[in-house]
Amino acid sequence: MAKILIVDDEKMICEEFCEILQEEGHAADYVLSGKEALEKIQEKAYDIIFLDVLMPRMEGREVFERIKKISQTPVAIMSGYMPPNKEREVLALGAIACLKKPLELARIKSLLASVEKK
Repeated sequence: MAKILIVDDEKMICEEFCEILQEEGHAADYVLSGKEALEKIQEKAYDIIFLDVLMPRMEGREVFERIKKISQTPVAIMSGYMPPNKEREVLALGAIACLKKPLELARIKSLLASVEKK
């Protein structure tokens, strides 16, 4: 069972994603902003973080860079649209994956299996 944090400003997406992950036997939390994400990962350890790129106030890239300074937790970036150059950029920064919305359950399961082995 993986401990997962979902960071997305769209509450409905977070709730649905959490529900799916919990049905798969994982422990999932969500937050609706980058600021909340940074606070949450200092309170609790996670096996993986799913982070949306486009969010108000603090964009996903900035959140990701801050996460990397305070945590070793693997981060998968999510986006409804991500041009190839942006995808290469976030992977070069250390993201373990770039996921396009709507998310594919098989891809999520694969990522979770890889982090659970570590």
